[in-house]
Amino acid sequence: MRRASASLLAASALVAAVSLPAASAAAVEDDSGVVTCPLGVQSTSYTPGLTLTTPAPLVDVQSSGTLGPCVSTDLQHTAGTYTFHGSGNLNCLGGGSAGTGKIDWADPATQPSRFTYTSSLALRPDGTTVLVATGPITQGDYTGHTIVNTVVITSLDLLACTTTGGLTTTSGPFLVTVL
Repeated sequence: MRRASASLLAASALVAAVSLPAASAAAVEDDSGVVTCPLGVQSTSYTPGLTLTTPAPLVDVQSSGTLGPCVSTDLQHTAGTYTFHGSGNLNCLGGGSAGTGKIDWADPATQPSRFTYTSSLALRPDGTTVLVATGPITQGDYTGHTIVNTVVITSLDLLACTTTGGLTTTSGPFLVTVL
């Protein structure tokens, strides 16, 4: 009986030891979908410019920028460029838009990540205005994952909201995360 128990225990340990590397590899593979690019630089244009007009008029939004360095569990998605285009009812106090975009990763072995997004522009209680765009990646690397793009619009930019032409461009740092 002891021999049978010892043999069964040894066989169980062997199966567990052989199974662990496969389970660990699967966990790493599942985790490879997470990319964070905290140091991006972007430029966004608004046509017509954002003003304090209510109700918020229909505005065309175009943005482009650079990503990187990015933190990723794989070394192929550590930098790149992005563009997005959309439209929606926006003014300097808030609103929302929707559109499409693309990330071209710097590594030539990767595929561009194409996404759709919805965004909201909101004035926070501390006085900062933040644009947050989220949506699914629909094609290319990270298909099925979600992209989140966060842009803080500086208070100096917001002074343009009081002019006739409004706030037509913003630029500065932004954060992109692929979940």
